[in-house]
Amino acid sequence: MITDQLNKVIEKYEISKTQNIIYGTNIPRLNAVIPTPWRTYLSFEKSEFYFFYFDELGIKIYLRNAEGYVEIPWDDILEFEISHLSIAGKMVIKTKDDTYKFQINRFVVGCPWIKTNTKYLESVNYFYNK
Repeated sequence: MITDQLNKVIEKYEISKTQNIIYGTNIPRLNAVIPTPWRTYLSFEKSEFYFFYFDELGIKIYLRNAEGYVEIPWDDILEFEISHLSIAGKMVIKTKDDTYKFQINRFVVGCPWIKTNTKYLESVNYFYNK
């Protein structure tokens, strides 16, 4: 399913360097705490899933359903950090206006391209050169 969605994004946006793409989700922020006499309920933002495309110009963040994207040029990024865990990682992008946090999936069953692309992007430091 993820690969089919990726193929739709590749086709729609005519992406030629498919090894530059990885998969992940936003890290939902807490937006409400509702205490009751019996327990406390927490409410979080909605999780969204993305394909992240890296190149020499910056990062493009495509919605998984291929209905739009956001482009962040490297010149606008003040801080870029990726930490790795065994099957997931965390990506933080800080610009002058905001800080974006994402969970990066390093492995998904049935999607061997994610592991291959992650290794490639790590070898080129995600094209980040600051």
